[in-house]
Amino acid sequence: MSTATTTTDEGTKPPLEEPATDSSQVDVDVEKQDAAASQDEPPAKLPPGAKAGLTVRQFWLAMLGLNVGMLLTALDFNIVATAVPIISSEFKEYNNSAWLGTSFLITFAIIMPITSKLSDAFGRKNVFLAATVVFIIGSALCGWSNSMNMLIASRAVQGLGAGGIYGLVNVILTDLVPLQDVGKYLAVTAIVWGIADIAGPLLGGAFSQYVVPLSISPTQSSIICLRFLQLQIRDMEVLLLDQPHHLTHQFRIVAIVLKLPHNRNTTVKEEFLKFDYLGTVLISGGTTTLVLGLQWGGNIFPWGDAKVIGTLVGGFAMIVLFYVSVHFAKDPLIFPSMFKSRTLICLFIAEFFFGVTLLGTMYYVPQFFQLVFGDTAILSGVGLLPMMLGLIIGNPIAAWVTSKYGVTIINAVVGAGLEILACGLMTRWNANTPRAEAIVVLIILGIGMGAVMSALLLSCQVSVPPAQIGVVTGLAIFIQTVGDMFGIAIFAAVYLNRLKSILQGLGLTADQVGVVLLDVQHIRQTFSGDQLQDIIDVYARSLQNGWWFMFAAASAVLVFSAVCRQYKFGDK
Repeated sequence: MSTATTTTDEGTKPPLEEPATDSSQVDVDVEKQDAAASQDEPPAKLPPGAKAGLTVRQFWLAMLGLNVGMLLTALDFNIVATAVPIISSEFKEYNNSAWLGTSFLITFAIIMPITSKLSDAFGRKNVFLAATVVFIIGSALCGWSNSMNMLIASRAVQGLGAGGIYGLVNVILTDLVPLQDVGKYLAVTAIVWGIADIAGPLLGGAFSQYVVPLSISPTQSSIICLRFLQLQIRDMEVLLLDQPHHLTHQFRIVAIVLKLPHNRNTTVKEEFLKFDYLGTVLISGGTTTLVLGLQWGGNIFPWGDAKVIGTLVGGFAMIVLFYVSVHFAKDPLIFPSMFKSRTLICLFIAEFFFGVTLLGTMYYVPQFFQLVFGDTAILSGVGLLPMMLGLIIGNPIAAWVTSKYGVTIINAVVGAGLEILACGLMTRWNANTPRAEAIVVLIILGIGMGAVMSALLLSCQVSVPPAQIGVVTGLAIFIQTVGDMFGIAIFAAVYLNRLKSILQGLGLTADQVGVVLLDVQHIRQTFSGDQLQDIIDVYARSLQNGWWFMFAAASAVLVFSAVCRQYKFGDK
């Protein structure tokens, strides 16, 4: 593949892929405007949606449909965070509880670059609605799960649908509005996600705490909650559009309003023939195998076991082979030229470590509150609220700075600095930590994360030509989500390994060790007095290893963000 590339960022623009690469073209409503119109030079005061030939009313209806889909996806993403101790205790498998998050995130991450490419060929709407169907099927399977293995597999199916929805919402926004205004509307979707961040842990905690005693599984209760929300949203959409009920519930608005034609230059058969199957297998297998090795190491098998070493080496080898394969594929998942931009490489690394801090903290802060403070599941969700509120505050502030001054990197640097401060303070947490201190720390952490979240994605988008924005958006979100899964997996590894190490010196019986490692919901029924305080202290000390890991990841976000070149809107 012929490309015009650069090897440094100083005084040059990022590499540009040849216009002949069909699947990279972002063609929006070709009957109404020139598909080659510049994305970085929009008309002054261009109304929202005009770029895609929509009226303002149609644009906001489309935004409503997209954000309803985002809301349900985000609820599913977050609803298990506070229920993990209860779910894992039901199956007596707390040591495998990280898989409830990582199985979802593996498929969530893998599907995003694939759906981004497929939507270029077959249309955003068609792929978006297909992702919806998969999401609903996965939700039903979770509700029917009667073992930890089935639940983990069902969460993986959910992740496939949710990843398609999430990735395409971000891509579709770039089709609807000029690039410089994307930050404003990303802030809207971020607020929606923030609402789910708040509601999800609370709902997960409430349903698992109050419905499990009635012999309904925590996951089934979560699905009941989501079904109720879907019914309410369906009725709201019927009122807005006066459409019959048989249309797809949460995406009816998108199906009716959104005008995003698929690539007309090739047939479906041609698209399937040139699809990068090898790259898809390598990136999927590589990430899955690496996470599997991290989950096994020190938990199921010793770190020196051949199974652990083999999976880690094999996973890394597949990632390397994927990098090689994109240079030879007819239509690769990732433009090879992207690897030649120092700025993009640094942004992708920063995205990875941001994902590590985001999910690592979101997944284990509620567990700290339950295991160390003794909170109920719903109270641990309340304890997570300061972080979620901080996210809602930080994201629109960063978007406003970007919209007003046209810069993005400074938001990432400042936000990462706040993350470092918060994670550093979290390393001091123990059973005697004042609640007020924990609240302040989580607010600081959330504001920093909110600023970094929008800043890194927008920085990636302004660093490439318009034709590559769809792919780079999917890739950036994919890399962040890979960071999410590694954040949970590595946190679990350092936390559980430390937990097992400390337990060996406490003189506990095998049954007592089993409660600490497998059935955490009953530690306060099994232990009492000084022995209970010792166990609580063990959890707190073990979790400190994870907070130090979060501190290191946040520091990496700062370093790699700071060395990026700042492209302003209009540079392309």
